[in-house]
Parts: sequence; structure tokens; C-alpha cells
Amino acid sequence: MVQIETDVLIVGAGPAGASLACFLTHYGVTGLIISKASSTVRTPRSHYTNNATFECLRDVGLEEECRQLATPKELLMYSRICTTMGGEELSRTYNCGTDPNRHGEFKKASPCEQADLPQSVLEPILLRVATQNGFHLRWDCQFVSFHQDETTAKVHSVIQDVLTNQKITVISKFLCGADGARSVVARELQLPFNDNPGGGLALNVFVDADLNHLLTPHSPGLIHILLHPTKPQPDFCSLAIARFVKPFTQWVFVMLAKPNITAITATPSEILSHVQDLIGDPSVKATLKRLSTKINETYAERYSTPGKNNIFCLGDAVHRHPPFNGLGSNTSIQDAYNLAWKIGFVHQSLASLSLLDSYTAERQPIGKAIVKRANDTGRMHAKLFSLLGVPNPDPADKLQILSRLGDDTAQGEELRLAFQNLVEGLDVERHGFGLEMNQLYQSDALYPDDEIGPPPTNTGPPKHADLYYCESTYPGSRLPHAWLRAPAAGSKEPMISTHDLAGKGKFTLFTGIGGKKGWVEATGMVKGLLGVEVVVHSIGWREDYRDVFFDWGRKRGVGERGLVLLWIYFSLFVVQRMGTSNKLVN
Repeated sequence: MVQIETDVLIVGAGPAGASLACFLTHYGVTGLIISKASSTVRTPRSHYTNNATFECLRDVGLEEECRQLATPKELLMYSRICTTMGGEELSRTYNCGTDPNRHGEFKKASPCEQADLPQSVLEPILLRVATQNGFHLRWDCQFVSFHQDETTAKVHSVIQDVLTNQKITVISKFLCGADGARSVVARELQLPFNDNPGGGLALNVFVDADLNHLLTPHSPGLIHILLHPTKPQPDFCSLAIARFVKPFTQWVFVMLAKPNITAITATPSEILSHVQDLIGDPSVKATLKRLSTKINETYAERYSTPGKNNIFCLGDAVHRHPPFNGLGSNTSIQDAYNLAWKIGFVHQSLASLSLLDSYTAERQPIGKAIVKRANDTGRMHAKLFSLLGVPNPDPADKLQILSRLGDDTAQGEELRLAFQNLVEGLDVERHGFGLEMNQLYQSDALYPDDEIGPPPTNTGPPKHADLYYCESTYPGSRLPHAWLRAPAAGSKEPMISTHDLAGKGKFTLFTGIGGKKGWVEATGMVKGLLGVEVVVHSIGWREDYRDVFFDWGRKRGVGERGLVLLWIYFSLFVVQRMGTSNKLVN
């Protein structure tokens, strides 16, 4: 059998696997990516890309390229509930941080903005960067099995070319399973899963259909929930959610099947006919591009197995959920970023293998949380759909409910209020900024023991934790963003974010007036003892960078002579802080 020896074998070339390879190259790690598919995805699949993920892409120099190919958030402005794309509109809400009451909050919290970046656009970028920097990529190649050499701890994997049936042994220092919902690596690793029954079946219908005349210029929107109450709904679609891929000529209609439907038996022509009904304008002719189905609702209890701490799973291989909140690929890419720097440091002999134990400790709770949130949001949608009579098989009953929304009666008023409350309650999906940003890492790689209290949390009702970002430099928190200027920078020169000073594969220390000399000496000792470089930046009046908006002073959580020590992360910066007063901590 042919043998290949390499640093890392990555199984899967989707968002998780492709981004992991891309990030690993920044630590001098190379390897092999394999995929059972023949190419990158041909359908848009995941699309909404949040601030945290764009921060990740920014750290490796890909934000601008990706943003040029993405749809800006200005075109994602609304989420609508309507009878059809061209029919009656029942509600319209702001989406993706565009609410005038919250827009400034999103802008001040991150150097990056959200956008719509389909998986079919992102994957080729990530794989191009990975393969141009040392990774090899083999399509039409499936993972079969692995065993670990007890002497060397290296992983011996058997892979198979699906075209020739040739089997190859790959010997690697690390094995990473990013092979999706039916992960063979997760199965071979015997990861325990928490499966929630009743996730339901979703049919994704990718079509060409020019709907510009229905949406512009006053109705740009990412999400359109379509009730279609005038006809009995087919088994494959009790309700549809439409989103554009290219404004406004390419679309995906996500059709949520009726309960207990586990397979789609309808023909493509029947499905396309239903798309035409959902558009609601006979002058529009839709052309079917591709169909795909998905059932998602599970998470792994751990992402690796004790005794095999150089074998990991990430992305959809360990967390899958219904298509609510738009967190799937975002979480997958952030899994990859967390794992990449740890593999990188171990590979460079800057950390022991025990550092890799923190991957599960830090990322598994987040995977579990996003599955729960998506399921909770799904249940909120179910209440709304029930109120509107969506499960009702008789169109006359549905139309009667919609008619009652306009009744000048106590019952009509009660129905309108209930409808409004349910729609507004779903703001946790449309503006769940806290869910995306309030990720607090807790692992043995952190040192919170000298903190005088628990990490700060949002005040108010429990939903505020999902709605609002609580900035902090508590150990394990995301680095707060603040715009800074270099002392000599002119008024025309761009500002720089605290995020831009950190990351880039290095540890970073932020201090202020009176602190730099002592901390530079301390980091020099660290480099001499451990070989680990720590970059020091002093922020303050006439220091390395000026805090021109005074935001860093409000967010840093330490005195001017104190420090905030940052691990490698793009935005999920693991933060250590010392010096809560102006006294220099030795």
C-alpha cells in the first residue's frame, strides 16, 4: 500500500476543514486535505457570516477579499413574514444589526461588519490559500479508518480513492475530522453524541428567479417567511423560508417538511411548481439549479477522546442544528481557529500536548449552546406558525385566521398582540449579538485565580445574554475592540483596531503609561526562558498608540500600568489581566 507522511490529515473540505488548513499554514503547518466530494459545494448552503467570523478572516488577511464577494448587510436589512414573495406582508423587522436602535452597538463592538457570504464562495478562497501555502488537496477520496502507533503516537489512517478504489496509508502527527454530519472520524473515534429527536426535515431548493421588481428599492431583505395560505401544503413543505444568494436573481427556498416526514418523494418538477406558487407572480419563471436535504439536531459530548489527544473533530461533525440563528458555519470556522493555534504551538514545540486538551474544554460548551439556541428558536417559530394556522391542512382555516388579524374585535386585538409579541420575541435570532460574541472560554489553559470576582454578565432578563454583547477583559473573554491611532498618524490615515495589534500567531501584551518598560523586561525574560515571543504595545497619550475615542480606557478593565495579555485568537482572545489599579504588578 502506498504511504504518505505529513503533519496533519484533514478529512473534509467544507468550512471547518478548509478554514483549519488555511489557519494552520500561518503556523508553518502543512498537510493533506481529503474530501469524498468531487469539488467545492455547488449550492450556497450556509451564508450569513457574523462579526466574529469576519474577525477571524481579518486576522489571516482575508477579510477584504471575502467582503468584496459578499453581499453587504445593507441588503440584508429586513426579515419579513408574507403570504408569498409578491403577496401580502404581515410583518417586517430589522435584521443583522440594521435596527437603528442597535446599529451603533454593533459598530462599536467589532472592526468588522456582518455580510452574506455563501459557502460556495468562501470555500474556494480558503482552499486556494491553504494549497498555495503547503497543503495538498485530494478530491474523490474517502476516509476509511485509523489506528494510533503506541510508540510514536502518530496516526496511521487508511484513505481510499473512490474512482480507482486504491487505498493509501497516511501517517500524520494529527488527524482532524471535519467530515460533516456523517463523520467517519467521529464514528471511529467513538465520540458520544446527544441526539435530540424530532429535528424535522428541511429541503433546500436552489433556483434562478429574477425578483428585482418585487424587492427593490424598498424591500431589501435576507429572510422571507412564506405562508402560502391559499392552497393545501404538500408534505415536503408546510412552510417555506426564502433567502437570496445573489440579489435578487438567485434564491434558496428552504422548505420545512410536515412533521414525521423523513424522506422527500416529490419529483423536481413538483417541487419547482411549488416554488412558483411561493413566488406568487406568474410572470416570473424559476429555473431549478439543485436540491439538497438536511436533518440537524445533535452535538458531541466531547471533540476528542482521552488518550488520543492528537485526533479531533470539528464543525458539523460535532454540532448540527436546525437552520435558525445562522450559527452553523460561523461556529465551525471558529472551532478551526481555536484548534489551529494550539496545533501550531505544539507543532513548533512551544507548548506540550496538554494544551490540546483545552480545545474540547473551550469549544464543546459553545457547540452545545448553539444547538440549544437554534432548537429554542425553532420552538419559538413553531409557536408563531401555530398562531397563524400553518399546521392546519385546510386553506379556508388559514385564511380565516389571517382575516381575524384585521377584525375590530377583542379577539382580533388579542390575536394581533400575540402575533406582535411572538415576532418581536424572535429578535433573539435577528439580533442575537450576545450569542455570537459572549463566548467565555474556561479551561486549564487560562488563569482566572487572581480575579476578585466572577466574569461580568448582562443584567436584566435571561434573554439579554443572547441579545447583548457584554465586553470584558476577564480571562477567557473576547478582546474588546477599540479604534486607535499611531502618535504620528495624520488625520487622513486609517485607524487601527486593538484586534489588528493582536493575533497574527503571537502573544500580545497591552499596557499603558508607566507600564511599558517593566513589561518589556518581563516579556524578554519569558522569551529567554520559554522561547515564546510576546509583543508589547503601550496605549495612551504619546505612547505607541493613542486611545483617541477613550474606548480602550473604558473597556480594558485594568489601570494604565496594568496589562492585558492576549493569546493568539482573532477575536476569541483569551485574556489575562493584571493590575486593577495604577500600581505596577511585578
